[in-house]
Amino acid sequence: MLKIFTTLTLSLLVSSLSFAQKPAPVKFGDVLPEVIKMKVYPKDSSAEAVVLYDGGETYFEIMGSNIIITQIIHERIKILKKSALERGSIKIPVVRENGTTQEFLSEIKGFTYNDNNGSPTRDKLTKDMIFQEKASDNVYVTKISMPNIKEGSVIEYSYKKQTPMSIKQNPNTWYFQQGVPVERSDYKITIPDYFYFRMIMSGYLPLNHNENQPVTLRGFNVNGQEYHFIVLDAPAFRDEAYITTEADYLSKIDFELASVNWPNVLMKDFSLDYNNLTKTLLESEEFGQQIKRTGFLKDEALEIKSKYKDTTSRLQAAVNYIVKNIKWNGETSIYSTGLKKIQEKKTGDAADINLMLIGLLREIGFDANPVILSTRDHGRIHEQYALMRRFNYVVAHIDANGKDLLIDATDEYLKVGMLPYQCLNHSGWLIHPGFPRFVSLEPVERDAELEKAEMQINEDGEMKGQFTKSYSGYSAWSARKAFKKEGKEKFLEEVKKAKTNWTINKAEYTNNEDISQQMEAKYDVEMTDFITKAGNMMYLKPMLSEGHTENPFKDTERNYPIDFGIPIDETFLASYEIPAGYTVIEKPQSVSFALPENGGKFTHAVNVKDNKISIVSRLNFRKTLYSPDEYPFLKEFYDQIVKKHSEQIVLKKQ
Repeated sequence: MLKIFTTLTLSLLVSSLSFAQKPAPVKFGDVLPEVIKMKVYPKDSSAEAVVLYDGGETYFEIMGSNIIITQIIHERIKILKKSALERGSIKIPVVRENGTTQEFLSEIKGFTYNDNNGSPTRDKLTKDMIFQEKASDNVYVTKISMPNIKEGSVIEYSYKKQTPMSIKQNPNTWYFQQGVPVERSDYKITIPDYFYFRMIMSGYLPLNHNENQPVTLRGFNVNGQEYHFIVLDAPAFRDEAYITTEADYLSKIDFELASVNWPNVLMKDFSLDYNNLTKTLLESEEFGQQIKRTGFLKDEALEIKSKYKDTTSRLQAAVNYIVKNIKWNGETSIYSTGLKKIQEKKTGDAADINLMLIGLLREIGFDANPVILSTRDHGRIHEQYALMRRFNYVVAHIDANGKDLLIDATDEYLKVGMLPYQCLNHSGWLIHPGFPRFVSLEPVERDAELEKAEMQINEDGEMKGQFTKSYSGYSAWSARKAFKKEGKEKFLEEVKKAKTNWTINKAEYTNNEDISQQMEAKYDVEMTDFITKAGNMMYLKPMLSEGHTENPFKDTERNYPIDFGIPIDETFLASYEIPAGYTVIEKPQSVSFALPENGGKFTHAVNVKDNKISIVSRLNFRKTLYSPDEYPFLKEFYDQIVKKHSEQIVLKKQ
């Protein structure tokens, strides 16, 4: 019997594994007239299209000496807006080698349905609407152009794709959710008992139907198991604020071949637990063996040891050497084909650079080891299952007095212990010969900005003074990178574009290279639009251009976690010298409110003394990850911030 391993995340709990009555099968060509006439999808009036049916069936066949994974796709889509017309152009990749088709595409058929003054019409997909293009040496793309497609059309197509297991041993991931609503996603897979697959289910939608049953298979001298999953009324997946990558949130099923138990044919265990994964990587010529062959770094290690005596200085010197001598090419990997060659080329990917860093640290005398991880745009790793393909990045690790210290040498503006933002993906795996384990990737630095305005207001309501912005942590990291890439003039130009109501007369930047200090920008400015003068009254917007004016959380509810990646700390200080004869007759009330469980805090205070107004506004988010249950509190929290930041101070001339 096939063993099922499932990852049920958050809302996908036991309750989702319901055994509701199975919906009736969907027949190709059986499209209701009212669907063809539909102008707006009732359950989502903003939808540009709706997938009426997304059906997939996967099974295994024997063809000669090959085992084939066969997948039949049946898709039916209603086009509601012109922006969705591109869905009528379907692209299906097919693998070829040496001009021989390795994957087989067949039984392509399709229709486009339209409403002609109340009468449905049907246009058939013909052979001249199907053609192939070469995408690469080994991949061709079959392109299907559906006929007579326009706003209001229903398109329906199906095809069969056969893939030898010699090319790909796992069935394709099945997605129950797309960027438009899906009325019904229906997936069936039948697997011979010779094969044991992990079936990893993830996402936030419940299964409306989930069943499995034994079946008799033709062609195999063994029985099998048939699994059937249905999700109804899946909402459109939208790229909401503060998520990693859609693959972390879409409801789907992944497949991973664990073992083959085919007597007299093949008996093999493909599965890896994390200890076996560690052993495999340590023995790999492109990983563990590379960091054993770093004798070419001995001279540099001796120089660092003789020049620097303390741990911190030696670590920084090692990082500086790698940063200055090997340029990152922007690519990610966990493997290196040769560190000596990389040193000669002076350029490499993340694995080349950080495996070399580990080698240099070992030559200096540190117990340095790799940590493999997945970047935010690559998706989270599975801590339950050791899937090598989930990892795409490697950094260095040392034990610093019982604490994990993670080091990355791809970027000159990263402090020791600070990882690039794209690596802040919650957990990684330490590749250690004796003590492998998960390590936290939570940041040791915040994204912190301190803004300070010292302004004078004259009787005409004009304002001028000095504005200072200090960047710390990840804010300094990103600002320094931008400053180096753009140069001072372009950096200043971008500030001016963002602050259209500023006139900057002078700009100074300090510590734009020294990562041990805050980066600071100082501007001598004149500002407009923040004071409205009416007779003997003035209305001052005290947050100037720095207030929060829009809540990023607009939906009434949210199914996905809110992932900031890093803690956030924003502080705004302002001092306003008001003209003689004016007094403050109205000002915002001071407030202080917090998120539950110390998740964040907002304080805002306005004080008046003589002819001076002072503002202190501070916002911080102490956590990097908030659950969907916390979303209503975050939304209300931001609503209150936007409201408070919009409040004015009223001045009156006596």
